[in-house]
Amino acid sequence: MKKSMKYILAIAAAISLSISALPNTSVSAKSLSELQKERNNLAQQTKDAKSKLAEAQKKQENVMSEIQAMDAVVNAAQREVDEAQADLDDVNQRLEESKQAYEEATQKREQQFETLSGRMQYFYENSDLSYLEIVLTSENFGDMIRRVQYMDDIMSYDNTMLDELTKTQEEISKRTEEIREEREQSEYLLSVAEDKRNELNGILEEKQALYNSYVQDEAKYNEIVASNEKASEEAQALINKLLAEQAAAEAKARANNSASTQSTYVYTGGTLNWPVPSRAASSSSLSSGYVSRSRPIGSGTEFHTGYDIPASYGSAVVAAEAGTVIYAGWMNGYGNTVMISHGGGLVTLYGHNSSLTVSKGDTVSRGQQIAKIGSTGNSTGNHCHFEVRVNGAHTNPAPYLGVGNIAS
Repeated sequence: MKKSMKYILAIAAAISLSISALPNTSVSAKSLSELQKERNNLAQQTKDAKSKLAEAQKKQENVMSEIQAMDAVVNAAQREVDEAQADLDDVNQRLEESKQAYEEATQKREQQFETLSGRMQYFYENSDLSYLEIVLTSENFGDMIRRVQYMDDIMSYDNTMLDELTKTQEEISKRTEEIREEREQSEYLLSVAEDKRNELNGILEEKQALYNSYVQDEAKYNEIVASNEKASEEAQALINKLLAEQAAAEAKARANNSASTQSTYVYTGGTLNWPVPSRAASSSSLSSGYVSRSRPIGSGTEFHTGYDIPASYGSAVVAAEAGTVIYAGWMNGYGNTVMISHGGGLVTLYGHNSSLTVSKGDTVSRGQQIAKIGSTGNSTGNHCHFEVRVNGAHTNPAPYLGVGNIAS
């Protein structure tokens, strides 16, 4: 965003300088070049930002794929944790039940022990009386034997019950210890599963943070692209405005020059000035006339649209009549060329010059030097190619120069 603002400020400064430096709000070619350079820089920055944007989006896709894969792994790890927790809960439940069974067995054993102890105490304290009662109260000897056996059976039962309860208590104690060991193993497995899940969650969080950073990069580059494109559009609008102002200024200048020329001079007839003063104004000075001829370069024939007047390199080329320079520069085929409008639809052309001494828009007088003899463009030697054009169409120079045409 800051770079875009710098470019906009630079563009505005260039506009201000270009407008203040020129009359009629025209702009120099250098100013336009600077503006176009700024626009091109913005375009390159936009291209770079779009490349980085695409890279960030690609990274997003890759990381999201990794996150989705990690999600599946984390979910599997969580299931392992849930299963380990369920196993531990089951072990704890069984341990709790075993503890309760142990307590109940202990309580029953104590009760049985108390019952046995009571009986043993009673028999100890009343053993003589008890056996005497059995003898005295028995109906016969067999009844006595049965009663004694009955008492022995009661004592034996109590002892057996006590032994069984003790054994049961020991078995429950052993099973409880085994369950405790199983719980330790389950707690260890649960801890391992939780550590694995936590580690995977940490990796997943890192991936998510990386993804979020790429999302931020995407937003940043989108903003840069949007900002640069807006700045580029604004720069292009300014360039278009300046080009329009320049075109309007040039059109106005042409109109002013045309009006000035027409008001000061309009060709109304008469012989034009000979354009190469170093050569005599004679047909003998021509190397080629206004005729159909063989091409001097290449093959075939062509119609030669003017007079060729050879002369030494660098010799002066002068205006055939007063007027306004409407073209001064390189022209395909003609090389360095000058075209002068003399008003009334008459234009003269001077081609193949080595250099030019006038510029477009200049007002020249009859006989004023406008160029130097050369051999630029499609030429085989130093000469001036001179044409006369009326209302845009070339015509024979003979009646305008007063020099007869030649047949070659």
